[in-house]
Amino acid sequence: MQDVFEPPASQSGSTPRPANPSRAVVWLALTALLVALALFAAELLLGRARVMERATTDTKAEADQLSEHAARLMGAHALVLRNAEWLVRSQSWDAVSGTPHLFEWLRDLAGEAPEVQSYWLVDATGKVRVSTLRWPVPDLNVADRAYFLPHESGMVGPHVSPRLSGRLNPEVFFALSRRIDGHDGTFMGVVQVSLRPAYFESFYASVSAHPDAEVMLVRDDGEVLVRHPAPVESGSTLGNVADLVSRRDPTTGLLTAASPFDGQERLYAVADVDRVPVRIVYGISTAGLQSDWGWAALGHFSFAILATLLLLPLAVIALRQTRQAEVAQGQLRSSNVALEARVRERTAHLDIALDDLRLSEERLSRLVNTAPVAIMEIGPEGRYTDVNAAAERILGLSRAAIIGVRHDAALWQATSLDGRPLSSVDFPTARALAGEEVRDGEYALRDPKTGARQILSVNAVPIRDENGRIIGCTATAMDVTGRYEAEDRQRLLMREVDHRAKNALAVAQAVVRLSRADSIEAFTSAVEGRVSSLARSHSLLAQASWSGADLERLVEDEVQAFAVNPGQLTLRGPRVRLGADMVQSLGLVFHELATNAAKHGALSRPEGMVTLDWTVRRGTLDLTWTETGGPEVVAPPTRQGFGSTLLGQVLRHQLGGKIDMDWAPAGLRCHITLPLGSQA
Repeated sequence: MQDVFEPPASQSGSTPRPANPSRAVVWLALTALLVALALFAAELLLGRARVMERATTDTKAEADQLSEHAARLMGAHALVLRNAEWLVRSQSWDAVSGTPHLFEWLRDLAGEAPEVQSYWLVDATGKVRVSTLRWPVPDLNVADRAYFLPHESGMVGPHVSPRLSGRLNPEVFFALSRRIDGHDGTFMGVVQVSLRPAYFESFYASVSAHPDAEVMLVRDDGEVLVRHPAPVESGSTLGNVADLVSRRDPTTGLLTAASPFDGQERLYAVADVDRVPVRIVYGISTAGLQSDWGWAALGHFSFAILATLLLLPLAVIALRQTRQAEVAQGQLRSSNVALEARVRERTAHLDIALDDLRLSEERLSRLVNTAPVAIMEIGPEGRYTDVNAAAERILGLSRAAIIGVRHDAALWQATSLDGRPLSSVDFPTARALAGEEVRDGEYALRDPKTGARQILSVNAVPIRDENGRIIGCTATAMDVTGRYEAEDRQRLLMREVDHRAKNALAVAQAVVRLSRADSIEAFTSAVEGRVSSLARSHSLLAQASWSGADLERLVEDEVQAFAVNPGQLTLRGPRVRLGADMVQSLGLVFHELATNAAKHGALSRPEGMVTLDWTVRRGTLDLTWTETGGPEVVAPPTRQGFGSTLLGQVLRHQLGGKIDMDWAPAGLRCHITLPLGSQA
């Protein structure tokens, strides 16, 4: 009987093989390897996308920062050009070029801005009137220059020229220029600032984080003004990149293309500069981006190989998987730290750009506050929102006291030049808020503290938003009170000259009528001498603007003409300023004394001497004329001629003085006393 516990015999005569666990392990390893490879491939794709996204963001941000820098920098100089344009239009070319005031102001501004080579003001014929390179400016015509021709053809807004080479200074530059129009719209000339490409090249080099980055400042027509890195031979032209700029994406401003300068493929961002016809082109090398991505992929590839090798020892799969996860996390943290460090390095140059923008804003603030023209901003409600230092001086209040006050407040007592009070709607700022542009309107204000009246030349233009709605206005004002006072003084001086000329003609007529002589030749000589004396006195008065003349100068002019040598005349006395009414009459007195001395007295001999001593006591001039070394005086003259009559009439009746003649044997001694009043 078969034992129930004995196993049954196999019908085939063979025993089944146990399952092979190595196959499961192999499948597990292959599955893990495939999963690892799939994750590696996904990480490669995601990593490349992150690198390109970050590069796109950085490139656009860099281009926008450099565009804002160019807009602020050129905007500041555009404001200088507008002020210079206004000065030329409000005065004249001869006024601004005849004095160094505008030259000194522009030269100081150029000295504070390293990007500026020079400022130029050119009239409608192309003649240079003001240049900060030299004063006075040499005779130079620039009618053929690229910054003059567009404005001559009618271009009004700001214009940027190609790169040029200077004629007074051979340094390469490009010009930012504006057209100057007269009050009637006629072309008056051009005002421009010459900017140094070298400054922009240096700035772009200092803020560029990528060693192979390319930065270009380009005109609207594609002409390259500045490029970093600078070409080895940077002449007056760098080339044109209009084709490259035209391929940018209209929405993002991005494109990928080969550089026309070195052929290297780059990711470019193009950003327009606000209010100036130029743009920034900033590019970083795509090869560098691929290199960054490759290094990141290499790390992930190494991680995948390591993970695969760790799967092979099946005995320690769980432990090694845990350790691999820890190693992977540590590497990921290190990669993140390194990535954050690289991000900080790439954004550090933005801080430099912000510092440069801050410095540009400070320069602009100094420019506005040092401008000799008052600059004011008024809000839509008609209240002051901002003013510069010149406006504080003209309006007579501090900036804090002006802000918030209405532009037509009664405290300034605004009137027209004929004294009529201005109504609210007649104020130039009110007209600008209504949409009108006011040019060179002249009005009168009263200083609220001193009450002094001042005349202002005002320009006002409305400020509009992007929809054309008026949101305020800006106004500039210049104190032209001095010009009106000068015109009044000139009219007064002309009346004085007319009065003096009539008096001189009357005196000359009396001289001719009263002169006596024994012959025609003697009569002619006497009249000519006396008229010449009047002419010399007239010249002295004209040199002093008819305010008077110096006594010593008057005596020298009248007496030296009769002396054989200068040593024959000795003058001793304090400085005395004669009134205008005394000069011609006293000049005739000294002429008659000198004529008599030359004919009969000390000046008729080379060794003769004339000494003139004078003192001033209590507003009275005591003057003594002494002759020595001449012929001996035998007796006083027996006949009284015109000269003696003139001396008596002029001194006693016209000047209110007196004269004593002492005919001593040694020579004539004449003592004269004259009241000076307040003229001494």
